[in-house]
Formats: sequence, C-alpha cells, structure tokens
Amino acid sequence: MTSKRSLALSGTALALCFGVATTAIAQAFPSKPIRLIVPYAAGGSSDQIARLVAVPMSKSLGVPVVVENMAGGNTMIGAGAAARAAPDGHTLMVNGVAFSVNVLVTKAPSYKTDDFVPVASLIKFPYVLSVNTTVPATNVAELVDLARKQPQNVNAISLGTGGVTHLLNERFASAVGVPITSVPYRGAAPALVDLLSGQVQFYIDATVSSIQHIRSGKLRPLAVTTDERSALLPNVPTFKELGYPGMTQEGFFGVFAPKGTPQPIVDRLNAEVIKALATPEAVALFERDGLKAPAYTPKQFADFVKKDGAVWAETIKPLKIQLD
Repeated sequence: MTSKRSLALSGTALALCFGVATTAIAQAFPSKPIRLIVPYAAGGSSDQIARLVAVPMSKSLGVPVVVENMAGGNTMIGAGAAARAAPDGHTLMVNGVAFSVNVLVTKAPSYKTDDFVPVASLIKFPYVLSVNTTVPATNVAELVDLARKQPQNVNAISLGTGGVTHLLNERFASAVGVPITSVPYRGAAPALVDLLSGQVQFYIDATVSSIQHIRSGKLRPLAVTTDERSALLPNVPTFKELGYPGMTQEGFFGVFAPKGTPQPIVDRLNAEVIKALATPEAVALFERDGLKAPAYTPKQFADFVKKDGAVWAETIKPLKIQLD
C-alpha cells in the first residue's frame, strides 16, 4: 500500500514539474526576433499573407517578426534553411502545396516533411480552369470535346515539371480521358502573356491570380477545384458538380516550425496566427480575394497537410516523375 502511494505521489510530483516546465518555456518565448521564411519571391500571395500576419504578431509578441524571402528550387532553398534552424520557435516557414510535392518528385530534396511540425493554417483557396476567350468552349464538356478532336489546339500552361500546375494538368487529363499537352514556362508572367494572346489555351491557376483577367473579360472561367463554389465566382461550377471528383483540390498556405519545437511554443504561435488572421485588415483582404482562413489547431492543420500530401502522392505515383 505504502509503495503504491509513493508511486502515486511521485507521479503527481512529476506531472506538476512538467506543468511548471512547459509554462516556463511558453513564458520565456520569444526572447529575440522571429524569422518568418517565405520560400517564394517578394510580392506573391504567400509573401503578402506572411506580411499581413507578421505585423500584428510583432505587436502581440513584443518582438519583430521579420519576413525573409528565400526563393528558389520550388521552395526548397527556403525550406532547407528552415529545416536546419534551431527548433526554438524563432524560425518559422510559410509554405503550401509545394511542401508535400517537393519530397515526392525530387530525388534529393533539401528536407523531409517530418523535419517540420505544422503550426497553423493561413489561407485556403480554389484553383480555377480558365480559357482564353477566343477558345470555342464555354464549358468543360466543350473544352474536352475540342481537345479530343483538335488536340494540337488545346494546350495548357505549366510552370515546371512536378509543380502544381503541371500536376493539375495531368489530373485533368486523367479525369476527362484526353491527353493534354503542358507547355512549360519559367514564370507566371510570360505564361499569362501567352494565355491572353491565345498562344496557349488554358490555365489551372489560383483564383486570386486569375480573377483580375476573368473580371476584365479576357479569360473565361470554366470550373473550380473546391468542393463548394467560390465566393469570387459563384456562377462557375465545381469540377465535382460536373462529374470529376478527382479534380477536387484546395490550395493552401500555412506556418511550419522545425521539428522539435516545444509544444507550448507551437500552441502559442498557433494562437498568435489565428489572432492575426482575425484583424480587420486580414478579414477585408480575404473577403476581397475569396480566401478562407480556417482556425485550425496544430493537430487539425497537421491532419490537413497529411491528407493533402496523400492526394498528391496518388497523382504523382503513376507519372513516375523524378527530378534531380
């Protein structure tokens, strides 16, 4: 009896010590400026969202949250640097679909997905298939029919083998049962020039990137990739509505920390991100651009990232893509 009581008391003491230790860790953080690595060029949507949350987080945490653009290697340069950082919460990374895709298509990636712990979701958004308005197709069925009859006249933009645009093109071709030629471009700007001039016929891109040209009437949207219609394009059907559930896909950006970052710090950062996403400036931007900002817990965000990676793995496996 005495032995059992001693064990129980010891367990209670350990629990109390653990509680004190985790509280101390949370209270000691942050002790210096926080680096928020964005592995994309300045000015893009991920950079804009990162800077949007960095300002209120800096005020709330009492230290600068410094956005550091580290573009290159389809995000692998920045991701590799973040993976090697000390796991103390003072180095974070913003990433999206590329986070899971890179390790699936690259022979020697600069990181593994388990080098990171998901901290918080930032935004989720649909992709939209748009065609140049000179293309004689007002819906997906007509585009597919055109591709079947005149494959040489139906080409799609790709921003690089193994990237999201290439993979979405492959999923579309598989879903509709018609081969689609992906035309590679080194960047979105020259790709859009050719799309708007009719040199290439369609593009599956984030709605926020295409909406300006859709609103101006230069592009015709045919379908979006989310389960529900986009608030930006309420009259445009989803692929799922059209009978292509395999095209269902949400783009996203979120915050990641190096593996080993203490859970109390992860929880604190999660709360700070959620608070930053609720500021009037953030809410106004999301409403304008048709974005969602789900208040995921770290566990919920980790589950979302894992599921997203599994979907891309199924897309990539039959393609046998292997990049150096």
